[in-house]
Amino acid sequence: MAIEVQHLLGAWRLVSWSLVYADGRPPEFPLGEDAQGIIMYSPDGHVSATIMRKLRTAAASATPSEAAGAHAESFAYAGRYALREGAVHHSIEIATNPALIGITTTRHIHLEGDTLALAGPDFAAASPRTQRIVWRRAPAST
Repeated sequence: MAIEVQHLLGAWRLVSWSLVYADGRPPEFPLGEDAQGIIMYSPDGHVSATIMRKLRTAAASATPSEAAGAHAESFAYAGRYALREGAVHHSIEIATNPALIGITTTRHIHLEGDTLALAGPDFAAASPRTQRIVWRRAPAST
């Protein structure tokens, strides 16, 4: 099945985010195996993604050091997306990590029912690993 924009539209909740190595070593989970996140695709070509470690210190009661750690355990970006040849390309316009601004990621799409798997090179160009991000379509609110 060819992936079309309407297949991506809406909100998706994170199932897992892992870094997979070609040499067979075990995958890493940068924000834990129970990380949480949401990605949203709009009909007009915008994308927004936020991922965070599940258990973080509440900022209101955190020391400055704890607050900095909590911010380091999450990231977000937004920009535009385009579909080409079975992949979605995210052109990052704003991000919690300024190094990502201006980067276009390539994520190959595997869609099965309400599960969307995106896989592609890690942000670090010299990295020998691939990001694998699995999402499940968020239910409509009632």
